[in-house]
Amino acid sequence: MITYTLIISIFFWLFLTFFWGRFPFSKEPFFWSNKVLFKSSPKKNRLPPAKIKIVIPARNEEQNICTTLSKLISQVGVNYFIIIVDDNSTDSTSDITKNFFKKNRFDNFKIIKGLKLPTNWSGKIWAMKQGVEFALKDKEEFYLLFMDADISLEKNVLKCLVDKLNSEKLEMISLMAKLNCKFFWEKILIPSFIFFFQKLYPFNFVNKSSNYFAAAAGGCILARSKIFRQQDLFEEIKNKVIDDCNLARLIKKKGKIWIGLTNCVISERKYKKLGEIWQMVSRTAFEQLNNSITILLLSLFGLMILYLLFPLILIISIFNFEILNFLLALTGYSLISVIYLPTIKFYNLSKLNALILPFSALIYIFITLNSAINYYLGFGNVWKERKY
Repeated sequence: MITYTLIISIFFWLFLTFFWGRFPFSKEPFFWSNKVLFKSSPKKNRLPPAKIKIVIPARNEEQNICTTLSKLISQVGVNYFIIIVDDNSTDSTSDITKNFFKKNRFDNFKIIKGLKLPTNWSGKIWAMKQGVEFALKDKEEFYLLFMDADISLEKNVLKCLVDKLNSEKLEMISLMAKLNCKFFWEKILIPSFIFFFQKLYPFNFVNKSSNYFAAAAGGCILARSKIFRQQDLFEEIKNKVIDDCNLARLIKKKGKIWIGLTNCVISERKYKKLGEIWQMVSRTAFEQLNNSITILLLSLFGLMILYLLFPLILIISIFNFEILNFLLALTGYSLISVIYLPTIKFYNLSKLNALILPFSALIYIFITLNSAINYYLGFGNVWKERKY
């Protein structure tokens, strides 16, 4: 029974490795290759600078907001206006932001004191809605950039985003910020988080208008303002914790979208403790499974068979001298380690880190279980001092 399970698991991984997320036998990159990559290379043109309204929901971001803004006000080649929505912060986010703009003599901004969070609304989506409503007071057409308050941009990123949006006739483009990966738990869990995301939402599928897959990374999203004039998208997803992917799903119904990795957009948020990553993931983990017990059980079973079976049988077969099971388990473990290597390299980590993917998967199993338990027992999943 174990031998057959190992063989099935290996065949499933072979399918994922060579066929998942791409047209069979095409030249499209594999989902795990990290080759769907955005690079900052501005095009030379004589067009007037693009007009961009930048909406930044900020809740308790006094530690990160200045770094974000310092990179933002150095952007070149675009005409931009910054809208900060203070999402009922309990720290000095608003005051620090005002002082930053004053110190740097920057006038193209607006700080909105967020209204009280209504019932059945997610905090970030409510803040985004208020920012967009203010931006749409401008009757001219412009681009909307949604940014998290812990994101740093290279100086040409905004112009390059607009260039790509127009050249490829996109309705939305999203860049997955390169997350911090310096501390112990970041090295264990951040690369695997990116790997799992790309497996769940293969970028090739997302970037094809003919495919129903839709995804975005909320840290950096550029879209056309006309989309939000035509329809109140936030009203449709107001109670969703996963704002980015749900927004992408709605926008993809209107046209082509694009998502990719990048080295040009950096997250400054640091996760020094396991609990910090745990809270970040548990906030959305069970909603990702549509809050369904059936999907939860199937997902956990799949994670255990795909990620935990190989190292477990590898250890057992050594003590039981089961040569066939040992070889099968070693083959499977080697396969998943090899396809995890590009993500490890992307984060400039030791190649040995590719071996800990099963351990990372085990932690994510517990986080997902915790997310479901908090949902059903009414404890809620807490993020930035707010219960979801």
